[in-house]
Amino acid sequence: MKKIAALLCGAVLATSAVCSATVSPDVIAVGKIVPGMSVSELISIYGQPVSRHGDELRFQGFTVEVDDHNRNIVEEIEVYSGTLATPTGVQIGQSLGVLNDAYGPADKVEEDWGEAEYEYYSHDYSKKIEFEVKNGVITKIKCKSQD
Repeated sequence: MKKIAALLCGAVLATSAVCSATVSPDVIAVGKIVPGMSVSELISIYGQPVSRHGDELRFQGFTVEVDDHNRNIVEEIEVYSGTLATPTGVQIGQSLGVLNDAYGPADKVEEDWGEAEYEYYSHDYSKKIEFEVKNGVITKIKCKSQD
């Protein structure tokens, strides 16, 4: 009986390892913005932010949060309009179906009151990209460096 339990436990662990949907760190970005890039580089590409509020830089269609310890490093990017796409071509306004085609099954899905958040982690877990979905449509993309 112990051998059967050990065999089943091993099969479950092997299956969970195969099903892991971690992605390459290269696909955790939006437009030309990558978590960990310098703010100077960001501004050279997209120009000056529309406004600044503490750690947050607001641009047309997206917001960037800088690192608490190093104000010249982009820590998080949040996109709320369809102007920027991920390296795999996913952007706001597309259907949920494109996520599976572009990134595979999510590492984590959280559903709450008709909204869902699909999370994908980089292979080394240094970065994460999240897609907020309402009524089957992508409404927000957020990518960030993991602490």
